[in-house]
Amino acid sequence: MKIRLLLTGLPLVALAFFACENREAKNEKLNVLFIAVDDLRPELGCYGVDYVHTPNIDKLAGEGRVFFNHFVHAAACGPSRSTLLSGTRTTDWDIFKTIRESGTKPTGIFSLPQLFKENGYRTVGIGKISHQPGGVMDSLQTLHEVPYSWDESYAPVGEWREPWSAFFSYAGGKARTSYYGRPTNRSLPPFEAAAVVDEGYADGHNAAAAIQQLRQLKDSTFFLAVGFYKPHLPFNAPKHYWDLYDPESIPTSQYPNMPENIASGLSLHYGRDSYEPRGTYTWPGDTLGWEITPERGNTLKHGYLAAVSYVDAQIGKVLDELTRLGLDENTLVVLWGDHGWHLGDYGIWGKHTNFDIALNSPLVVRQPRMKQPGVPAQGLVETVDIFPTLAELCGITAPDHLEGTSFKAALDNPEAPLKEFVVGERDAWGVRGKTARTRDHRLMVWIDKASGDTLEINLFDNREQPMPYQNIREDHPQLVADLKKKLEAAERERTDFFSGL
Repeated sequence: MKIRLLLTGLPLVALAFFACENREAKNEKLNVLFIAVDDLRPELGCYGVDYVHTPNIDKLAGEGRVFFNHFVHAAACGPSRSTLLSGTRTTDWDIFKTIRESGTKPTGIFSLPQLFKENGYRTVGIGKISHQPGGVMDSLQTLHEVPYSWDESYAPVGEWREPWSAFFSYAGGKARTSYYGRPTNRSLPPFEAAAVVDEGYADGHNAAAAIQQLRQLKDSTFFLAVGFYKPHLPFNAPKHYWDLYDPESIPTSQYPNMPENIASGLSLHYGRDSYEPRGTYTWPGDTLGWEITPERGNTLKHGYLAAVSYVDAQIGKVLDELTRLGLDENTLVVLWGDHGWHLGDYGIWGKHTNFDIALNSPLVVRQPRMKQPGVPAQGLVETVDIFPTLAELCGITAPDHLEGTSFKAALDNPEAPLKEFVVGERDAWGVRGKTARTRDHRLMVWIDKASGDTLEINLFDNREQPMPYQNIREDHPQLVADLKKKLEAAERERTDFFSGL
């Protein structure tokens, strides 16, 4: 009897085996689901923060690989996204402008989605992937910001009528601003907690559009990018996400003071003015330029955390649909934050500095049949490395101009050695700030763009806790010299690919 059962079961085992083989043969190429989140700092459960409610991102991290030391090239959304999509380190907010305005498609590959499109993928962008919401330059959504790259690129606008208004959405169809040459409305507050469903704000629509696309793409090979707006200002989220947090239990900044021994505000890049909330939003009952008191800071952080939990729920909806459709078995999932946010650290409410707080952002990658899932990687990686990594994982030849290197080895082995150092920069107000980050230290060199003179040098020890709090440049001249050489070497390796187009 046992032999008969065994013989009867063998064909079933073989059938299952060949079905699996045939499925893999049919889907030779991995799909890609790329999720971008605006202003998301690594203050998440999977990064060891226990007071933040992010169950869906944490689940993804448990099934994939979290990169604790991922750094963007510039702590601003436009340059960071230009770096991601071009595969080159840049501070350009619109690196594809020349290509777009020339009306002529260049020879070769110049963008990440274009690489996949020209290799047989259906490429779709929803929400904010490049700098413009929807990846479009006009309210009618007809002109792509990254040309020749997307089969579809758009932002669902709902009751807000146009992409930028959806990006700055308030409940009931209100918006802080309507771009495209229209006046900016600065009378609205930097937070809102309306008693609405998830679709009461724009990211609920982004999630719904992504789910609809997954259903349409399920029989295709696809590169689907979904860009969520929150937790970018204004910190708006449905009230039930605000209710996840007790205002009395929200921790304050671990280090709200300026670092010691810095000669000027260059390393903070005048960020202590916190112009992003104070200059573009009005506190209820106050005027522009309002003071961020400890009580108001607590409310801002409450709003930020609520917005993070809100977008986490939208990400969960998309990932659940991916699983329901059976696409998780053949889809590479990447979750990426375009930069960090100070959230009161060093007294700054914003980004735009060269500190870890602004340049360090979340990166989570889940690969089908992944080795050692849930084990984080501690090695240094940059946003510019994502382009070559995705190309290698999907078996596509990457273009020669890329300035990053693949971190596929760390997906196979979280302890794989990666980079010795990463670099970043800040370019504004006549000053260029270049920075190199090793495992333990960060060097900042501030240069006058007109004269080329070095204005200031800062060195920080990232082993200091709760965060670097003093400039130690004077005590470590040799380390400063060594890190300056690394910056110079990185400068020599830049390709200037886009300047020749």
